Amino acid sequence: MKNNFKWLPFAVLLLLFTTGKLYGQNSAINISVAGIEYDDANFARLKEKIKTNKKVQDLKQSFSQNTAKLTLMYAGDATALWDELPGEVRQLFKIITIDASHIDLQAKSSAAANNDPVTNTASNTNTSSNNDDCKNCYWNICNYDVVKSFGGKMYKGINTDSGTYYYNCDNGIVVCKHMMVNGYGVITSTITDTLLISSGPVGTTWNVNVIDYKSNGAEKLIGWDFSNSGKEGYKLIAKNITTTIGSKTYKDVIVVNYKGYSLNSFFGNGFANLNYYYAKAVGLIRIDTLNFDSDPVAAINKQNNEQTIYSGGSVVKNGIDETLVGLWKSHDPNTNKDSYYRLNADGTVDYYDGAVAEANKSKGINHWKIEAGYDNKGMAIIDFEWAGSKDVLRFDLSKKNDPVTGKPGILLNQTLLIAVDNKKPW
Repeated sequence: MKNNFKWLPFAVLLLLFTTGKLYGQNSAINISVAGIEYDDANFARLKEKIKTNKKVQDLKQSFSQNTAKLTLMYAGDATALWDELPGEVRQLFKIITIDASHIDLQAKSSAAANNDPVTNTASNTNTSSNNDDCKNCYWNICNYDVVKSFGGKMYKGINTDSGTYYYNCDNGIVVCKHMMVNGYGVITSTITDTLLISSGPVGTTWNVNVIDYKSNGAEKLIGWDFSNSGKEGYKLIAKNITTTIGSKTYKDVIVVNYKGYSLNSFFGNGFANLNYYYAKAVGLIRIDTLNFDSDPVAAINKQNNEQTIYSGGSVVKNGIDETLVGLWKSHDPNTNKDSYYRLNADGTVDYYDGAVAEANKSKGINHWKIEAGYDNKGMAIIDFEWAGSKDVLRFDLSKKNDPVTGKPGILLNQTLLIAVDNKKPW
């Protein structure tokens, strides 16, 4: 009996090893790779590396509708299996979803990973839906990286450095879902946000929160009057308008106003009053930064061929104030550096970073114009549209002589530009 007993521990270890218990509880794991052909070389490499893992048992393969699947038993969970694969194999695929028992992948070399998740056939329903979005939506989701279903609705995913954002544009309502993942690629939460409502009547609001600015100390901090602004959020303030950005005219444009706290305002964190212009089948074409207490409806762009006198005492025709044509200098006391703006009579503007030299000149064709009578306080607004940017920067404009030199200047918000040309004082 003693001779038989001494072999019992070895027998138990052998049993544990053969049943996989030495490594932990075996789990059923399903792996799928979408958008590939049956003989895809990268999928073959993935399968071979999984097959050589000693913790993997009962590996089986299937294929249907451009999706390859692997089912297996593994002594651990799916995230552990994925981490054990060689890095050169993991780099061949993009994780769509991963949890304890499932890994959904997409081959980076597949059509879906190259902004073409569907075939270019007119009968394909996904292509048809994409074309409808490009024709009817005011948010630009024509080009996307992946398609994913949430609650039976198809969302188009666009990859960014901060993750994949999924967009759905049904009935003029744009909804975005952002998947939050941990370091293992496991989805931990989903943020859903309504970005735009273009189908509602003027006055439609969304994502509105009640904010007590006074209790937050904002009024005392920056001296603004928030007594009439107890909410922040988005509001549709105009539909079916036509606006011109530079030399291009857009029709069927809607305007959405946001008023409230902003983490990404032009001058840093603070309170913002912004008008967003969206063109149908194009997307965002313009952002206007307004004074916090300005009327956003009154701020909507007027026809440029109006002749209007603003507080500077000049006549503005076709967006150009002839008294502003010339070279203007701005000095930054913090960096002791000069910048120059040459406002041309044809509506173009040249910017020089440092000395006025061709090497310091801004690239592309930039534009400027006056929005006379724009502000509800009677001040003028000057627009700067920079080449390659969809945003239009707007500044309060007033004329002010330099108190040191006596030369004429123009005050853009709090920045004074002094005339370099031989202009007479205002």
